Amino acid sequence: MKEDKIRTDNLLPKRGFFTGISSVFSVFGGTADFNTSNTDEEADYKAIASDWSMIGEDFKKVLLEK
Repeated sequence: MKEDKIRTDNLLPKRGFFTGISSVFSVFGGTADFNTSNTDEEADYKAIASDWSMIGEDFKKVLLEK
């Protein structure tokens, strides 16, 4: 299965299993770097574009299931 570029968690950090485990033992915190944008408007644009792309994918699935 191919990995889709359309995501609903654009602003959240991308974490793997070992990153999650290591965060349990992090005494000082701050192990997760959030995805950032240069401006608030850019972050909003990315989030809204991703949301609408996901809605479009949902419509495709529904319409092709006939």
